[in-house]
Amino acid sequence: MIRINLIPPEYIAKINRKVVVAKVVLGVAVAAASILMVSLWHIGRSKAIESRLAGLQAEMTVLQKDVDRVKEIEKQIAEVQKYLDSITRINKGRFIYTRFLQDLVSDLPPTLWFNNVSTALSGSVVSVTMTLNANSAYDLAYWINSLEVSGPYRDVTVGAISVTDTEMGKKFTLPLSMKYDYK
Repeated sequence: MIRINLIPPEYIAKINRKVVVAKVVLGVAVAAASILMVSLWHIGRSKAIESRLAGLQAEMTVLQKDVDRVKEIEKQIAEVQKYLDSITRINKGRFIYTRFLQDLVSDLPPTLWFNNVSTALSGSVVSVTMTLNANSAYDLAYWINSLEVSGPYRDVTVGAISVTDTEMGKKFTLPLSMKYDYK
């Protein structure tokens, strides 16, 4: 069978051009629709983010008042804490000498007595220098030992002991120095 093409080639070229133009128009329409859809999606997302931002900013302004109140309360707490710390410092140093004298004489045997006691305060440490008299060597040794092993005393130093005979027996006189830690 023989086929004869009776359609002129110009007509076929014209149809092919229309098909190419239709494909290009269809491609441009699809691209424009795609761009429009993506743009609308981004615009919607942008509006949602802006709406959320406005809501969060409104919430932040409400919470900012609370934050300001909290900061004011923290300032008041700091002032009260300073006041309490001052009172604590005053009270801590206030009873050092009273406590020292109570601790010093609490274990003092009746055969011991002081000629003089001098103190120097440095922070919470009291440096003590004293002259001590005793009628009993045993009581003297016991008391000095209790000072050396006792918690608040340290650096107990005994000077030269002088012994004198009196009507009531021997009298021991010695210089003593130590440090008392107030806690």
